[in-house]
Amino acid sequence: MCELLGLCFNQPVRPEVSFRGFRRRAQDNPDGWGIARFEGPACQVFKEPLQADKSALAEFLCDCELLKSTIFVAHVRDASVGRPALKNTHPFVRVFRRREVVLAHNGTLELEAEMLKQYRPVGDTDSEMLLCLLLGEMSQRCIRFDAYRAIEQLLQQYNHHGTMNVLFSEGEHLYAYTERTAYQPEKGNGAARLRNGLFVVRRRSPFGKVRLEDEDWRIDLDEEKDQEQTGVVIATRPLTSGEGENWERLSPGTLTVFKQGRQVYPPVTQA
Repeated sequence: MCELLGLCFNQPVRPEVSFRGFRRRAQDNPDGWGIARFEGPACQVFKEPLQADKSALAEFLCDCELLKSTIFVAHVRDASVGRPALKNTHPFVRVFRRREVVLAHNGTLELEAEMLKQYRPVGDTDSEMLLCLLLGEMSQRCIRFDAYRAIEQLLQQYNHHGTMNVLFSEGEHLYAYTERTAYQPEKGNGAARLRNGLFVVRRRSPFGKVRLEDEDWRIDLDEEKDQEQTGVVIATRPLTSGEGENWERLSPGTLTVFKQGRQVYPPVTQA
């Protein structure tokens, strides 16, 4: 199954650490990769229908000093619906209310073209169709981007058409919806395994030292980051370990929303 990566911070950051580790996940997801960053209401998307750890462009972006944003959405693809092609490579983008909206998805949905309203997909994937359905419904029902519960209810409805973990953003919020059957054991290759869900790590000063789970690479984040910086990293599976790297599972069948590096939905109860 494809894997997702999202970042939301209160200051522009480079995704170097997270994207470096995430790129290694392409070995099990060889059919494409993509990463989107925002600058105000506009987004810039880099993507290719090939394996990320074999891509010169993806390697360049790992070390690119200019690749900064407060919000990133990334994806590595194991094709299930739609052949490997640029038009079927995540993240997908549409202009909506004078903003660009970007979405990446893993899972498989059985959606019908008759469900579409004003938006139409360019490619053949269920994921792009999900973006078209979501924005069409938000338009028809005048759902605002801060109407978190209404957006959650829409995503829960679509989840009944199959399996879906979703990251999407309009440049101000990062929305993370977790598959309703995530973390439940399922049979696969003769053994029980867990369905993919979404995990989040919350970063704030002091940051400490971290290592990537998929390679022998370590970094002291306190030497790299501004002490006023705060934010979250979301991934299909934990990417790092180390001091303060407490990855938490997001609740199945629910939407979690972040803005300026902090969770705004559901509200965080202060102890």
